[in-house]
Amino acid sequence: CLEQDIFPSHQGVAIMPSVTRMSGVASMPGVATMPRWARALLLALLSCLVLPAQAADSIILTVKAAGCCASKGEQTFTLAQLEALPQTTVTTTTPWTNGKHSYQGVRLSVLLDKLGITANTVKATALNAYWSKLPVDDARKYPVILATRQDGQVLTRRNKGPIFIIYPLSDFPDLDQERTHSFMVWQTIRLDAE
Repeated sequence: CLEQDIFPSHQGVAIMPSVTRMSGVASMPGVATMPRWARALLLALLSCLVLPAQAADSIILTVKAAGCCASKGEQTFTLAQLEALPQTTVTTTTPWTNGKHSYQGVRLSVLLDKLGITANTVKATALNAYWSKLPVDDARKYPVILATRQDGQVLTRRNKGPIFIIYPLSDFPDLDQERTHSFMVWQTIRLDAE
């Protein structure tokens, strides 16, 4: 949701059109008696619920590497494109979630192979600019995935999406340590092969 969708402009003119004309929202019980700003906020919040469906058409990952991607050096992926690649499911605990969850996504090694990337490390960068350098050897030895789903549901920003790098901590207890945890970048949006 963009700020401009719910806040008035600095000249005092509302940026959003009147909510009373929006597809039936005003006919909901109690909405017609709400102040205009509250109706605008309600509509903006309701519109946020459709974002996961729109994610399939939006670019969620950029991969960069010298000489990759048909010599373009960069490839972008939408959710649909990532999910069209062979998918792997990893059921594991993480330090940031309660209990075991099933995560689904393309294996990092499969993506690197598809793009012709032969690197020693991959720098994963998140929406908030956090980054970590993952050893490619890990991706070849273990089923490290770029998870786009948790328990069958598309990952959103609220639950560590659009991409959460998952290591199989439950299947390989020796991986369950701080060093490996630092490689499990959530809200991943970019991979740079080095």
